[in-house]
Amino acid sequence: MATLKSPRWSDNQTLWSAESNTWDYGSSDADAYENIVFDRIIDPLHSIISDEFKVPVYYDEHKGNQSFMIAPVDNTLIEILSGNGAEEREHTIEISYQLKSGGQYGRNNLKKVSNVTEHLKRILQNNVNKTNAWFNGSCAGIEYGRDEDDPSILTSLITFEATTLEVFA
Repeated sequence: MATLKSPRWSDNQTLWSAESNTWDYGSSDADAYENIVFDRIIDPLHSIISDEFKVPVYYDEHKGNQSFMIAPVDNTLIEILSGNGAEEREHTIEISYQLKSGGQYGRNNLKKVSNVTEHLKRILQNNVNKTNAWFNGSCAGIEYGRDEDDPSILTSLITFEATTLEVFA
């Protein structure tokens, strides 16, 4: 229903109805660009997490008894380089892990959440520089918590920051 053919965003008259819908961004070389946040940050993070943990990774909400969720938070210009020929940007991404603990909030469940979180923190440290993706990647912070509405849900939230360099053709 929502395959959009117009290269002009203002010509969009169709609503999104499913995740599988596509958007035709136009084919003009003058308008060519790379989706940096998705192609160089979110997609590689998804691959790293799903390859290591074999736990589902989502973008909209947590599902099942355990899952990860990736959400972009910020994209900040650091510097314009080479007379507007390139730019360096810092990206902030939140990676949350959720465990439904079956009503228990004890040592074992807290240890499970902290083990997964510390493991992910170490993997991110091992990928400070990801070829064809980012550099200066770091785990800027971790928050642990319990869901206020459902105390059987334990969470951790990692704030991941990384820098990209985009060269304009």
